[in-house]
Amino acid sequence: MSQMNGTHLILEGVVRLLSPLSHIGESTGTESFLNTVNIIGPDGEPAEVFVYSGNAFRGALRDLAAEYMLGRLGVEKMGLELFYMLFSGGAIGGEQSVDIDQARRFRALIPMFSLWGGGVGNQIMGGKMHVGAMYPICAECTNILPERLRIAETSWRQLITEQSYTRTDDAKNERLRERFVQQLPDQDRLMLEGETAEKPDKPDRKPQQMRYTQELVAPGAQFYQRIDFKHVTDVELGSFVSALSEFSKHPYLGGQNRIGHGLCEISYTWREAGQPGEGAHFLTVGPDGMLSGAKAKDSLEAYNEYLARIYEEYLAMNQTTLQKMLEAGVSS
Repeated sequence: MSQMNGTHLILEGVVRLLSPLSHIGESTGTESFLNTVNIIGPDGEPAEVFVYSGNAFRGALRDLAAEYMLGRLGVEKMGLELFYMLFSGGAIGGEQSVDIDQARRFRALIPMFSLWGGGVGNQIMGGKMHVGAMYPICAECTNILPERLRIAETSWRQLITEQSYTRTDDAKNERLRERFVQQLPDQDRLMLEGETAEKPDKPDRKPQQMRYTQELVAPGAQFYQRIDFKHVTDVELGSFVSALSEFSKHPYLGGQNRIGHGLCEISYTWREAGQPGEGAHFLTVGPDGMLSGAKAKDSLEAYNEYLARIYEEYLAMNQTTLQKMLEAGVSS
């Protein structure tokens, strides 16, 4: 890998919602509420604000980075231990010990694991990436946003909306009743017709139709996010870019993506730690795909070259896939 000692980088992103965002913190009955945390506002008093969890975004990016890597390496099937290591960060078990050589082998072999970190065997490998939460650009967050973004006078509560949905009981649709595989029992028939049997043979069935309400963040709202990298190499940074490349194919955050929620555009700038200012364009992802700056483009190229090189090296050893090599690393 290039830059063996690595460097400290800071990415700063602005996220713009293009459709409502669902990111649930808690639910009560048929009502779901957004995830919130307490911060200290510009007046020095505690204030509750919505945030999109950095852990949620980090986990989604890990999955995308694993999919990108396995696709490039031609690995289609794998053991459960390797699957958990790549997609969930692995697990630890057994008597605790520290194996520095094993950790170095993993960092050299799997750049994305070096970046995200996780559990291998009976030890935890720390990752090189720190993914911050996405804070709304609003009046309450003025105290914690970069100075250039301390311009919003709007409260985060003005960015929130509620939407009610109905789940229809299709069994009550006359046109679809012919799809039933058999004659309905009396209790089911009475339930569908809005009646109640005087002496039902079995407990009343719950109707399938229901109405539920969700808190959502309105389209057009913007968020700030910071991601820090420590001692990161070009190849490792490229594994992060590979995840965003996959994300650009389906740029949705949060839940309810099936009904179009969470469509977004994210634009990142980058700078070396200790350098003031806004930094240079890193990349932008959104409905139009990914637009890479020079730093992101070079890092992804370095990562792709690395994957191609190890693929060719292990094929030369008569390995039809890299799965055995990867799984050997997990169990070593």
